Amino acid sequence: NAAGEELLFRIAGADGGTVTKGVVAAGSALVLPAECPAGAAATCYVYFDNPDAWPVPDHLEATLGVRNGGMERGEDDAPTGWRHDAADEQHRALWVSEGPRSGERCLKTVVASGAEPTWISTRQHDVYVTPGAEYVLEAWVRAEDVQGSAGWYVHVGNDDDPMLVNQVLNAGDGTYGWRQVATRFTAPAGATGASLGTVLRGTGTAWFDDVALTCATAPRLTATAVRNERVELLEAGGDMPWHRDGQVEGRWDAAAPVRVVNLQSRPLENALVHVDASRITVPGRFRGGDLLVTDRARALPHFAYQNVLLFAAGVPGRSLSTFHVQVSEDAPEHQDPLEQYGRILASGSNLVRNADFERGDALPEDWPGGAEGERPAGAQMSVVGPGLFGRRCARTHVPHGAQRIWTGWRQDVPVRPGGSYFYAAWVRCEDVQNGSVRIHAHYRNAAGELCESRKFASVGAPIAGTTDWTFMSGVFDMPPDAAVFQLHLTMNATGTVLHDGVLLAEVLPGTLGALQPRPERAAEPLTVWPVNAVVKVFPDDVPPRNVGPARICCARNEAEPLQLAVRAGPEPLEVRIEVGSPVNAEGRALNDVEVGIVGYVPIDHRTDYFSSEAPVWHRMLAEAAGGCDGWPGLWPDPLVPTADLDLAAETTQPVWVTVAVPKDAPAGDYVGAVAFVQDARTVARLPFSVHVWDFALPERSHVAAIYDLRLGGRWDLPGRTPREAREQFLRFMAERRVSADRVQPEPVIRYEDGRVVADFAAYDEAAERYLDELGMPQTYTPPGRFAGEDPYDGGYPYAGADRRRLRPDYKRAYQACLRAYWDHMKEKGWADKVTLYISDEPHVDQPGIIEQMQALCEMIHEVDPAIPIYSSTWRHVPQWDGYLDVWGIGHVDHVPVDAMRRLREGGARLWFTTDGQMCTDTPYCAVERLLPHYCFHYGVEAYEFWGISWLTYDPYAFGWHSFIRQSSRPGESQWVRYPNGDGFLAYPGAPVGHDGPVSSVRLEQAREGVEDYEYLYLLRRLVSEANGQGRDIAEAERALEAAAGLVTIPNAGGRYSSRILPDPDAVLEVKEALARAIEGLSG
Repeated sequence: NAAGEELLFRIAGADGGTVTKGVVAAGSALVLPAECPAGAAATCYVYFDNPDAWPVPDHLEATLGVRNGGMERGEDDAPTGWRHDAADEQHRALWVSEGPRSGERCLKTVVASGAEPTWISTRQHDVYVTPGAEYVLEAWVRAEDVQGSAGWYVHVGNDDDPMLVNQVLNAGDGTYGWRQVATRFTAPAGATGASLGTVLRGTGTAWFDDVALTCATAPRLTATAVRNERVELLEAGGDMPWHRDGQVEGRWDAAAPVRVVNLQSRPLENALVHVDASRITVPGRFRGGDLLVTDRARALPHFAYQNVLLFAAGVPGRSLSTFHVQVSEDAPEHQDPLEQYGRILASGSNLVRNADFERGDALPEDWPGGAEGERPAGAQMSVVGPGLFGRRCARTHVPHGAQRIWTGWRQDVPVRPGGSYFYAAWVRCEDVQNGSVRIHAHYRNAAGELCESRKFASVGAPIAGTTDWTFMSGVFDMPPDAAVFQLHLTMNATGTVLHDGVLLAEVLPGTLGALQPRPERAAEPLTVWPVNAVVKVFPDDVPPRNVGPARICCARNEAEPLQLAVRAGPEPLEVRIEVGSPVNAEGRALNDVEVGIVGYVPIDHRTDYFSSEAPVWHRMLAEAAGGCDGWPGLWPDPLVPTADLDLAAETTQPVWVTVAVPKDAPAGDYVGAVAFVQDARTVARLPFSVHVWDFALPERSHVAAIYDLRLGGRWDLPGRTPREAREQFLRFMAERRVSADRVQPEPVIRYEDGRVVADFAAYDEAAERYLDELGMPQTYTPPGRFAGEDPYDGGYPYAGADRRRLRPDYKRAYQACLRAYWDHMKEKGWADKVTLYISDEPHVDQPGIIEQMQALCEMIHEVDPAIPIYSSTWRHVPQWDGYLDVWGIGHVDHVPVDAMRRLREGGARLWFTTDGQMCTDTPYCAVERLLPHYCFHYGVEAYEFWGISWLTYDPYAFGWHSFIRQSSRPGESQWVRYPNGDGFLAYPGAPVGHDGPVSSVRLEQAREGVEDYEYLYLLRRLVSEANGQGRDIAEAERALEAAAGLVTIPNAGGRYSSRILPDPDAVLEVKEALARAIEGLSG
């Protein structure tokens, strides 16, 4: 629209279907939402013909009238625009050709005699309605032996209340031919759409056809397309001349273009260009401090640190200018980033006043300090020395034990609506507890109020505890109503925080293109080199100067991946990957070898949690800076089981060769080879070795890695029942040493007439496979709502209830049902694997939640104090000590290590809860690999993650999630987007032709982490035994100490893999040291 806000749209083809890709054919229509004041006109802008644009995942679902109301068009088992409810043996919704009223097809619903009445239906959603307009719904029904009612329904409303209108059009029961039903309604104020569908409430068979929804009110809008416009840009820059450095011959290994667009007509003489340089500055790829920025052959001064590259350059008006960045593997850093940053800090580009806190006496000028409300007792605001960029810096201190309130420094900085601004500061912590620290800002309009579309911003990896100076930065686009960007150097924690070097500057965004190797290295038709499997490989990765040996090590009864980067030269290649099984000197082979090709998925925005208050017809976008060390682009993740590699020219693809070592394999070295074959000709061949350690890993792991399993939708498999699909997925998980969350199907447990009615037959059959055969280490109890009993009087949300006093009828029913389940699990020998998950992330700050949890835990423990109650609280809540048995805490900075120790000493068990950590767009699979290490070194017995299979889009096409409606308290909801890859570590197999789930590099490293734990567990036991025998344990203690050094609490969190694991090779080095120590104590 004219405010620059993106709208959803729909391209309707000539046949009425939605066109989502390819050519828009003649006769198609553009459908878009109109936002127009009464009696006025509004303008929308349609952008097209951008060859670099990605497909969009969301289209305007609303249509003017019912889509495909005659049921004639469709594919598979449903007509286009309609969705069947899930079927069972007694309730089925179908698309058939059995005597339609018109045309060749109609809908059919069958409910078996004696079946429970349900609202099974075939439905259509998102039919647009105009508030205040009058509508007529007409449809047809025929029936055979219907007992109950058959007909249609219509709901009209919005996301908060979808049933402002709720009407059922009943055609009657019995047997009859085609019969019309109709209704008339007025769309209420606030309504945005209608949904409608079939009804067979009862038993029998009914057919449905020819439904239409007609607006009886004359249309009030007209739309006119005007002349197309095109922008012509001057192209400046062009091909890159390799810069010669007289001191180091050939020091630059790779280069990438940086493209800068200036749409203004005036030239910019000294524009500050910001580039997200994460792809080239991530540790282990290239040295971020030693790069070169050139404008043609001229080197430009710049600031390069972490993921930030800033440089000043002249940019012509209406131009696309190309600059170049050259990078080196090993040249020494020759520029001080603090010196570079200091020059920008003091320049006219910086809009922050007193950015280095040098002006002022006891308090700095231009920086009001305090709290939002009453300052916490004992809080101190001051300036201290030395600073990072001068004599002093700003200090905020909040004593431990004080009430947590947002406290710190603020400054209003005028900004230009629509401008892009780089915001940065340096932050240092001293004993920060009860929270973490980032830098923040508010978007404010000319009246000083929060802006309409965007209100708050935060950036930087959270820090806590005691840290050195940490750089935090991000780029923020100002909304149309912005006048002030209010900087907040604040914290909602206790301890001491220092700030210095605050920068806010308007920038031109520069887009980093693909890396290219030096010309002499680019000519090879195919280049192959090994890469640590913890490290993610990208399409523009270039070969290293020196290729090391391809080597993996593993114990017996362990699987280990060998990752190879395969890069094509100037021409594309199609090759078959052939692996010769590794063989030892005696001829014994390791034959269990799997080949997989790592696919790339697109990521649109650096990951984080995002929210939106946009209307449903706007495209909801991730607009905040994000919170990870990744970047937008193609990311490696799905591990597709295939040996056929189709490689584009000048592109790198990761290939995995996973070797599983049997329990009886002799220890020692095995040698194999990977060949890349094209038309019976070997294009490249790489030998590799496998060293098998002289010990075996156990069948059952000593640490639990729990992932919630949700199936359905994209996971449905043709020809397989949901039960068969679930069993296949469970075996897939067990092979990777991870556990699902619970046994399913749930047992049938009801409380009727004062007694428990239970049927455990199907549950026990599933539990035997889940717990006994597959060895899953735990299961959550079934959901605990029984017999319709409410915990409090008055109805949900029980306003005014005394949360400490549960209704006696509720307690009686709940305890009876729980006791029946618990006694059954004890009888079957499974009770030690049961956990009662009482609450996911309880909102402890809301009134009554603490008391409610206490009452519920007391009720449960009255059944049996041995029932372990778990809650993913993230933090320690002292009021629940003695109530919760198992605490789900965060591994980042949520609970101090001393507090974890005290909880364990008090008899509590600890798990890590890990939502939002295992994301796609971070350069290493660090948290997946390291979580078992955190468990081992901090006395935590398991970690749980809320999903292995939760999908909102086709994950191959879109690597991010849709915005979903979510409520954090009764009566309030908002649109929320979860982090990229959050909730799933597996992919459906059907889109890539695989029968079963497809793994990911993240899931495979989760397995590697669980196997690492067994090395640690075994060595600790051997050390204990050897110490009692007086044997030398020095090597083993050094290995355990090195392993402990891999993990620390507090830390930056899983979304910052390059910070929690700056040297990915350290994981493999530690594992090898552990293995050698195990062998040393096993003799």
